[in-house]
Parts: sequence; C-alpha cells; structure tokens
Amino acid sequence: MDSNAKISRITVTAVLSIWILIGIAKFCIDENHEPTPSIFIRDYNDIISSQTLNVALSENATEYCIFNATPRGFQLETLEDFCNEHNLELNIIPVPNELSAKALLALNKCDIIVRHTFLPDSCSSLPLVRSNMVILSRTKAIPDTIFAIGEHNCNINHNDKTITCLNSITQEKIARKVATGEINAAICDSALALTYQKAYPNLKIDTSICIAQDIVWQTHNRAKVFRDSINTWLTREAQTKKYKLRHEIYYSYINVNVSSQYYSGNGNKISAYDDLIRKHAKKLQWDWQYVASLIYEESHFYPNISNPSGAYGLMQLMPAAYQKFAHDSADITNPEVQIMAGIKHIDYLKKRTPEAITDTAVIIRYVLMGYNAGHGHSEDAFHLAEKYSENVNSWHNLAEYMNLLNDRTYYTDHVVKCGKYKGSRTVAFTNNVVNRYKHYKNLIKE
Repeated sequence: MDSNAKISRITVTAVLSIWILIGIAKFCIDENHEPTPSIFIRDYNDIISSQTLNVALSENATEYCIFNATPRGFQLETLEDFCNEHNLELNIIPVPNELSAKALLALNKCDIIVRHTFLPDSCSSLPLVRSNMVILSRTKAIPDTIFAIGEHNCNINHNDKTITCLNSITQEKIARKVATGEINAAICDSALALTYQKAYPNLKIDTSICIAQDIVWQTHNRAKVFRDSINTWLTREAQTKKYKLRHEIYYSYINVNVSSQYYSGNGNKISAYDDLIRKHAKKLQWDWQYVASLIYEESHFYPNISNPSGAYGLMQLMPAAYQKFAHDSADITNPEVQIMAGIKHIDYLKKRTPEAITDTAVIIRYVLMGYNAGHGHSEDAFHLAEKYSENVNSWHNLAEYMNLLNDRTYYTDHVVKCGKYKGSRTVAFTNNVVNRYKHYKNLIKE
C-alpha cells in the first residue's frame, strides 16, 4: 500500500472516530438533559379555578393611579367590575411600560395586558376605549423634533418634522417630560394630554395628527375561551350607565390633578400623615401602607371626625381605647397621639391572634377583623371555623364564618360567646383595607 493510500485510510478512520464520539456524547447529553418544560397557558377554566386574575398594568392618570389616597383609573375600575362579576381577585402586576407587559404575557406571568394599538389582532379584546393621538407641546409653534413612545409612532409623518422614539418609558412619563420642560413636544394619548393641560394650562394641544387608536385587553393567543368571555362581558358592560359615566369621568371630565403632591405619578405621598405612620408602624413589623389603608377606610385622613357611636380621630378609636392606649394627659386631637394609640391597639389585637393562624397575610386580616368588629366577634368566627372547617389558617374560612355570625344556626352555637353580628360589614371592611394596601404598595414607594 502506498503512503498516500495509507494517509487517506487514517484520515477516514479519524473522521469516523470523531463522529462516533460526537454521537455518543450527544446521546449521553440527551439522556441526562431534562427537556425544557412548555409554558402552561391559562385559559378561562384555569383562571376561574385559581380565583385570581393577573393583569400587567402601567401607571398613568387615566388608567391606574392613586389620587387623594384613592386607587382609581378607567382600567382599574373596569377590571374590578369584571373580577367582581366572575368571583375573581384582581392581582395587578405593576410594569414600567407596555413592552414589559408584553414580555410578561409571553411568559404567561399574567393573563391580561392593556395595549394601545392602531391595529387590534386576534389576541385583542373588543376596544374598551377609542382615543386619538395628539401633539402635546410647550409652544404654539410645533418644534422640529417631536418625541414619541412606541416604534409605530415613528412612522407618523408630520409636516417634515423629526419624530424621535424614546424607548422604555410610559405615556405618563413622556407627557410629564413636556410639562416639566425636559422636552418641548410629544405625541401622546388625547385624554392624557387633556389631563396634563388642565394641570399645566401653558401646555398646548395640536390635533393635526388625530390618529385613532384602540385601547384593548390583550390575552395569550391560546386563551381563546377566556378572550371570548371578556368580549361577551364587554359587549354587555359597554351599554351600562356605569361604564359610560366612567368613560366620561376619565376621558372628558378629567378629575385627576397630576400636579398634586397626592398624585402617585408626582411623588410618593398618600397623605399628610405618611411620616408619622411610617414612624409608628415599625412597632407592628407591617408595611406602613397597611396602616395608611386602614386609616383611609376609617376616616379618609380627617383627624377631627367622629361617628355617632363615639369613635373619634384618624383611626376611629372609642373613648375606652384612648384610655387604654394613650396617656391620661395626651391630647387626643393630636394626629400623632391618634396614630400612636391606634397602632398600640393593633399590636394588642395582633398578640391575641390564635397560634393556629400562622400565615402572615391571614394574621393581618384576622387583626383587621378584630379592629372593626371587636376582638370577641373575630374570636367567634375563628372558633366556628375551628369547629366546622379542616383549615383554620385560611382567610376564606374565617370570612365565611364571620358572615355566618348573622345566622341563628351559628350565632347560637355554644362556641360563640358574643352573639349575633352582621359580619358581612367586617368582611367587606377587611377586604377593602387589604385591596387598597396592594395598590398603595404597587404605586407608592417606601
């Protein structure tokens, strides 16, 4: 055999050996490598079974915000109505912009995103609102450079003006940049432009673009049954007086002052008493926003308010509670005294929580029930849940038996010590405080 043939044979053998080794390695890798799990897409039945609707939503004055300590917005209130009708708890996931929301939807981390679009697709709901894009500016003459968000806006031609896209910001932020003078003009939603013009009258609105866009709820493309249920509901809901009035409030009347210090997009203030609440809430080891939400529910932050039963102040304490939790010489008209006494009362209730309740979220709800109803009635609800339920460490069970304290079959039970009570009011009170807290936590920073 000549040398060339020998070399060729060695080369072929070497190549075959390498391919065999690669095949063996690939086989071993495939045998030991876990397959990438497919993303589970929630459709209608999955969402209903979970009792929770996850929505990615960004903050702005017309859709979702806190103003004067109240969570509000067209999208928030419409989503709440949808959830109430379908017995769902609304879980809002705050996102900085629509791009972030789309990423969460793609990963099935949420069920709905709110999308502003010129061209709805098969994943979009029926339009909730149709709005126009306009130019918001600081001068009568439109400057040569107009800023916008979203790549689709860059395709707009406006009299040879330069349209510059600012990525990763919200409609809210681009309007605020115009209001504060950081930029001179921007393309934004007409309702938001009107909201900012009302707060900053020097701003001008140019309607020469006036391109209509739809605001829709977008779902995952495979959540067809859920999307159909949304459209069925929206078709009916859009004809109601409540829905039409809400549309007028947020898109015509403009009832949010974006220049207020108590607007969430303009700062981190819920009330004039935030610093005092932060200071004294540390004793509870709770987020201070819980206490703020409780105070809003009790008094709407009015320190001199009283009710017919004798409760008084920011936290609506009874005279006996002031005697127990404030010094005899303390001035109970002083907001700090009211807050200190109220937090001591909460701490007292917290320490009397049954050991069987270990979940922090349930402990907080149990304490709130006691704050509203009196500790005796919350104990009665607990003892009924203990007697009849497999799981006493459950808010659902505690709420159920608090409601049943108005039923003779239950309030005459030997484990009930405080008798008949209309527990539905306390359940609503507790849910209101917790739900408002979630919005405070979403939009008001530490």
